[in-house]
Parts: sequence; structure tokens; C-alpha cells
Amino acid sequence: MRDISRAHAAPRLCLAASLASVLMLVAACATVPPVPTASLDAAKVAITAAETADASHYAGAELGEARQKLTLAGSAFKAENMIAAEQFADQSRVEAELALAKTQEAKAVAVNAELNRSAEALTEEMQRAGEQQ
Repeated sequence: MRDISRAHAAPRLCLAASLASVLMLVAACATVPPVPTASLDAAKVAITAAETADASHYAGAELGEARQKLTLAGSAFKAENMIAAEQFADQSRVEAELALAKTQEAKAVAVNAELNRSAEALTEEMQRAGEQQ
């Protein structure tokens, strides 16, 4: 009797192992990452905003890095590596935002310097006008 149950156990064990393998394969296929459309779009918008602010003049290196990361994201997307595509797109967005921030800072510093020069010129004019009286 034991010989018969052992004979039936081997095919059952093989069937169970096969079924487990198929289930694991199906589960792996079900976890394909989604297309990173939002990340890619956000990177493009951030680069456009930086370009509009003239970041190429004030933060060219950061803007160049953002463009390069977006190109890498596009390549990863074409290769269907969605995880890498999303990571590169996020890095691109961050670099573009940094370029925009540096551009805004540089422009603010320039405006501040101009205001200081204007204030000094007004102060000098007031001193001259006071001396003449």
C-alpha cells in the first residue's frame, strides 16, 4: 500500500511545483511598473520653465544636466525599462528646478545690486543738494 501512495505522491509533488512556478511567473508579470508619463511630463515642463527664465545664461551646467537626464529617460523608456525611465525623469526635473532656482537667485542678486546703486546715487544727490543750500 505504501508503494502505491509513494507512486502517486511523486506526480502530485511535481504538479504542485509546476503550479507554484507558474503562479510566481504570473505574479512577476503582474508587477510591471507603469509608464512614467507624469514624471516625464514634469521633467519637460521644468526644463521649459528653466529655459524660459534664461537658465542657459545663469545655470547652463544644471540645465544641460537636466536635458541629458531627460534624454536618458527617453532611452530607458524606449528600452521598456520603466523604473530607470522614471528615475532619470525625476532627476531631470530636479536638475531643471535647480537651474531655475539658480537663475532666479542670480537675477534677484542683480536687481538688488542695481537697487543699491540707485539708492547710493540718490543719497549722493541729496547730500549735494543739502551742501548747496
